[in-house]
Amino acid sequence: MKFSINRIVYAIITFLSILFLIFVTFTNMVPLKFLILLFVIFILFDVGLFFLLFKKHKIKNIIGYVLSGILVIVIGILFYYINVTLGFFNGFGSNKYKEENYLVLVLNDSSFNNISELSNIGYTTNELSNINEALNKLNEEVTIENIKYDQNDDMFKDLIDKKIDSVLIEESSLSLIYEQNEEYNGMFRTIYTINIKTEIEITKETDVTNQPFTIYVSGIDSYGSIATVSRSDVNIVVTVNPKTKQVLLISVPRDYYVQLRGTTGYKDKLTHAGLYGVETSVGTLEDLLATDINYYYRVNFSSLENIVDALDGVDVYSKYSFTSSQATGGTYYFTQGYNHMNGKQALSFSRERKRLPGGDRARGINQQAVIDGIIRKVTSPAIITGYSKILKSLNGTFQTNMSDNDIQKLIKMQLNDMASWNITSYSLDGSDGSEYTYSYQNQKLYVMIPNEETVTEAQSLIDKVIAGEMLESSYDKEVTDINDPVYVAPKPDPKPEEPTTIGELPVISFDETPLIIIKNQVVDLLSDVTVTDKEDGILTPTITFNGLPFTDTSVLLEGTNIITYTVTDSDNNTVTKNRTIVVKLDLNGDGIPDVSTPSE
Repeated sequence: MKFSINRIVYAIITFLSILFLIFVTFTNMVPLKFLILLFVIFILFDVGLFFLLFKKHKIKNIIGYVLSGILVIVIGILFYYINVTLGFFNGFGSNKYKEENYLVLVLNDSSFNNISELSNIGYTTNELSNINEALNKLNEEVTIENIKYDQNDDMFKDLIDKKIDSVLIEESSLSLIYEQNEEYNGMFRTIYTINIKTEIEITKETDVTNQPFTIYVSGIDSYGSIATVSRSDVNIVVTVNPKTKQVLLISVPRDYYVQLRGTTGYKDKLTHAGLYGVETSVGTLEDLLATDINYYYRVNFSSLENIVDALDGVDVYSKYSFTSSQATGGTYYFTQGYNHMNGKQALSFSRERKRLPGGDRARGINQQAVIDGIIRKVTSPAIITGYSKILKSLNGTFQTNMSDNDIQKLIKMQLNDMASWNITSYSLDGSDGSEYTYSYQNQKLYVMIPNEETVTEAQSLIDKVIAGEMLESSYDKEVTDINDPVYVAPKPDPKPEEPTTIGELPVISFDETPLIIIKNQVVDLLSDVTVTDKEDGILTPTITFNGLPFTDTSVLLEGTNIITYTVTDSDNNTVTKNRTIVVKLDLNGDGIPDVSTPSE
């Protein structure tokens, strides 16, 4: 009976060993040299167990039982880790869609609470918009008149004037409208949401262990669902040569003024490409850098915190000593040199720009430094201790089109050579400007005009990495003298200084009766205006219309217009005064404004 039990134990152990070795082989993540080592260990163990269990010797039998139990525990642990790994990687490349939320907005004080109560809805569209699909879904639910507008500003003006019942707009685009029109906050409410999911089609796979490849890392300015379209505040193009172990990080400022892929007319900020999906960002950067982008890796605020915390923090190099602002998610003092950061600290470090020399350019450098810290940690032996915790915490926190097979190949390559990687960073630069943009055409926005020399240099660096050249490392090989960021209690915003007046204010004078002109009539709007100042005498004011310099009355719209005269004297006293101009048509061609056209 005892001999039969020994045979059963031996058979079970042998079966589990064979099953485990087959399982490990088919995961395709363990290098051949480690597979051979595993086979040798298990064969020797199996032979030793045979002699321990099949000898009629009590002590040897007990040792055989103990070793069998230990092996079962080891195999169970290894099965668990491998299963967690496969479960994690099976999700790679499966979440390849973008999610847009189209909102039906009404005035906050309106009586509408359901889309069935609406008679019409306004909308705008462009080459990249999926709003027609949203309209189709809406029209399946209710019968409603769809009114198309060329500009969002005109549409919202009609909504406020109650000329239309509602508007349909994508959620992330609405945030841009609110950003440029602060007075709109609190004016509207959502009564219906239409969710549109579209598959992202980017297929440029390559052999990631033998051929250079490029990844677009996009950091979107939001928490929550990673599939939702949103502005991309982090734009880093990563070129990897797996043969030379060279990684090149190219940071592109969020406000870079570029032509969005698939659009005509105005250029736009790079960050706005994210409003139309990651494929638009990828195509735009491919055009800018004259290279193919094989994969994308998309994260948001939640993702970065989870990744860094799962790694038990990362060591990040800071070029400057500075204190982050409350707007970044936390107020921390970072020391020049290496800082060991947790998730919240790394996010704050990555988002700060206003307190750094160079603003957005310096923020891009910090973002690259965080990526360097993450790469160092995930390619170091330290990752083994928190392996399962890391994988579990990362589920659902990112979006990529890289397949599980690609990731498994990279892991197998790293385990095989345990090589360190040379990381080089480079940032595109430009000059400050103000331009109309594709996504917001009614008003000039701040943009960064590309410095073509830096663009050309970035293209050259990518070509060098692909060709197998090694670049100068941007970070220390050995990380020493690591500091811990210090929490700093946020200070209340200082009270604004009361404006002071020196001397007497200038006086702007003109006939304040509304000026009536014919549409497109050229009128000298300074001829009857006088500005007097006690200290400076006669001054000349500037004229603005809708916040822009006024140059030609043809920009005035039919109806009532308000222009503004502004003058500043030598004591820095500024005075403004508005003037009403009524534009009418000359239907009879007799030079007399037609009375039927709008008047004040």
